[in-house]
Amino acid sequence: MSNIFIGTSGWSYKDWLNVFYTSSDKMFQQYASIFKTVEIDSSFYKQPSRSFIQTIARASPKDFVFSLKVPKTVTHVKLMDLERGAMRDLKIFLDTLLPLKNTNKLGPILFQLPPKPIEAFEGFREFLESLPDGYDFVVEFRDPSWMKEEVFNLLSSNNVGYCIVDEPLLPVVLKVTGEFSYVRFHGRGSRPWYYYDYRIEELKEWKGKLEELSKNSKKVYVYFNNHFRGYAVKNALQMMKIMGMIEKHQETALNKILSYFTEEGLKKTVSRIKEALSTSGDNVETLVSAFLEGGRFERARELVDKVVIEEFSSNIVKARVKEYSVIIDMTEKIIRHNCDDWAKRIEQKQFCKHIAAFFLALKREESLRILKEVCGNIEDWSFEVGV
Repeated sequence: MSNIFIGTSGWSYKDWLNVFYTSSDKMFQQYASIFKTVEIDSSFYKQPSRSFIQTIARASPKDFVFSLKVPKTVTHVKLMDLERGAMRDLKIFLDTLLPLKNTNKLGPILFQLPPKPIEAFEGFREFLESLPDGYDFVVEFRDPSWMKEEVFNLLSSNNVGYCIVDEPLLPVVLKVTGEFSYVRFHGRGSRPWYYYDYRIEELKEWKGKLEELSKNSKKVYVYFNNHFRGYAVKNALQMMKIMGMIEKHQETALNKILSYFTEEGLKKTVSRIKEALSTSGDNVETLVSAFLEGGRFERARELVDKVVIEEFSSNIVKARVKEYSVIIDMTEKIIRHNCDDWAKRIEQKQFCKHIAAFFLALKREESLRILKEVCGNIEDWSFEVGV
């Protein structure tokens, strides 16, 4: 997989400190010691200066590759219209990038379109046909009206790449319209999408897709844009491992990130449990909520009538929640369950919606008896995957 380049969208994020960066100084150098490519997102908001481009060209390793997003004046203000001067703005941008181009560090140039229908871009065809030679251009659409064969054919005829996306808005379409492929992982969350931590299973779904793109492209560029809390660096390194392309120093960085998330998640869970016990120790919903994040509590409420108790004694409780099993062993101090979300959260000792629904469905006194035992001795309890 030597033709696959995996990185993140941007690198200068304060919330990556301690997760990925050891200090707030020389963030780029720290980033470039682990990754071999990055997508510069800030160029979309403001035209970068020549001095900035010269600095990163000098500071980056010899084989490092920069992809950059075209300024929004081209895509959002002038809508890629030649008559409005969009090409003039693009050429000014490209001229600024010469230090990267002259050192063979310039990757694809990304046009991220606004969420407007195809009819809003009357000059799109003429713009593509006027693009200068010697660059790899790629277009990211953000409206379903663009997803048709005639658009893909137009990209192909001008050797312009189609940006494949993993996001809630558009489907995954593995189209190769240029000599390279370009993939952006935005996340699958909501408000915003980017606050999303991909599960290993979700990343593994992409292994075959990236292998297919690798066979059909000279190069494949993959960027994670879910930058909140350091999810992007975590998921990018996990994808490298899945693809069998992770090196020893990169795996060391990944293990450090995973340890951080586990330790921080466990600390937060324990803190919430202590607060719940001290303020509302006799409230089942409060105790259950201490083990939950996101919108799982509301989803758990919806599953209460799906809980079936199969065995109940003072030491063992067995139940089913839809197709999943729940086992509480009071003697061994074990909670055992078998859904994917549970498996993802057990090291942080958090509940999934099924476990939460189980406790909400039990009789109040029994639920409190078990929950108080778990909360009061959380360090002794094991959360395990199994049936």
